[in-house]
Amino acid sequence: MPIVKLPGGQLRDEIRMPLYDTIQQEAAESPVGVRSFFSNTQGKPLSWTNLRQPGSLETAVSYRIQGMAIDALNVYAANRQLLPLVTQFSSLRLHVGEKDYWNGPLNFAAGRVKQNAAVATTVAATTESFVLQHFGDEAIQGIMFPGDHFVDINPLQQFFVEWSCGQGAAPYAMTAGEIAAATPAAATRVLYMLSLKGLQRRPVQ
Repeated sequence: MPIVKLPGGQLRDEIRMPLYDTIQQEAAESPVGVRSFFSNTQGKPLSWTNLRQPGSLETAVSYRIQGMAIDALNVYAANRQLLPLVTQFSSLRLHVGEKDYWNGPLNFAAGRVKQNAAVATTVAATTESFVLQHFGDEAIQGIMFPGDHFVDINPLQQFFVEWSCGQGAAPYAMTAGEIAAATPAAATRVLYMLSLKGLQRRPVQ
């Protein structure tokens, strides 16, 4: 269990704040592969991550995970098929210490994909409105660990979230056409932010 009290018996400083990290899919980079959130945080700005050291919290800092979500934003028309395909063919694995605490489709953590589009030009390739269909409404919070089902990260304990995309053999893997459509166009990129929602315990300043 995380340390929640100081040696004198007082409660430690506790704040509700997400832990988050961002992975970039660069122009011409295939979506297929296995990537890891929270494992490579060096040099990233606060807009990309708030983990101060790769793969673990600092001494005397712990975290109680009560939810997990992943967010991405695309503003490029050339990448209009990317997010739906990546979402459909991806999975996530939450690993803390020696155990996995959640496995499942990325779609659950993403809360589904939503798109608004409008016809704004007379160029042949963009005169037709984009089509996206899905079951169910968008979820505000993807994965939740309510009540006593939280997951604790102790100080200095290793943790990560593994993102696997397009893996497996036919017919389960992405086709060549789907891989091409899910690869960012020239001079574009897509950022994926994975966040753990919950309570951070830290030494009182």
